Amino acid sequence: MSVATPADPRGTGRALSTELLLYRLRNLTTLASHEIELVLSLGEQPKPHAAGTSICPHEDCSPHPRLIVGGWACRPRILPDGRRQMLGLLLPGDMMGDRGERRPLALNPVVALTPVRTIGIGRLVQAVRHQPDDHPGLVRALAAIDRGEEMGLLDHIVRLGCQNALQRVSHLLLELHQRLSAIGFVHAGTFPMPLTQDTLAELLGLSLVHINRIVSQLRREKLVTMRSGIVMIADFPRLALLADRADPTRDSPAV
Repeated sequence: MSVATPADPRGTGRALSTELLLYRLRNLTTLASHEIELVLSLGEQPKPHAAGTSICPHEDCSPHPRLIVGGWACRPRILPDGRRQMLGLLLPGDMMGDRGERRPLALNPVVALTPVRTIGIGRLVQAVRHQPDDHPGLVRALAAIDRGEEMGLLDHIVRLGCQNALQRVSHLLLELHQRLSAIGFVHAGTFPMPLTQDTLAELLGLSLVHINRIVSQLRREKLVTMRSGIVMIADFPRLALLADRADPTRDSPAV
């Protein structure tokens, strides 16, 4: 069964439903026909979430597993005085909520940064949890996704702890290119990034003035252009050298 490459040029519009998840999983491992059917059977009317609202946990505090099929979100750690630190971004094709392992990252709240649409993936989670021997491909793929999330958190710690402003922005852009490539959202070095500069500043621990200055510098040096929610990377080798990160156009995309 062939599944077309998902296409939503800005990452904020129409929901891509289960085909987006299937595309991502099949980039990680080989799935048996009954595993493909299980993923495709998850289709339901997506639930909308307004920007700034909590997606997970639910109002009853239960962290039900869900899949983002449109829009961008974040995992924030909120301090008692109201300040928050973003632990990372969630993109279309990313999952949230507890899958039975009670992992701290999975239990962390998720907040929509743009209008977001999600669908429930409880049946997939239950099948993998209770019948792992019958779904080896899905077990492998979900484990790879978990490893990718942990690697992303480690990368974020390095960004905030060791890199200057220019390196932080460059490093993040290369990460986004890599992650969006895994769901078919990159075309000729161009990809969606529907985030305000205020959000980027908060994510990277920088001031808005810093972000404005870095964006102007990247454009002036013909490395990156950011306009109307779209990013175009013009020189991957130079940007990767600057960010001290592998060039995603020369390495296999990781999720």
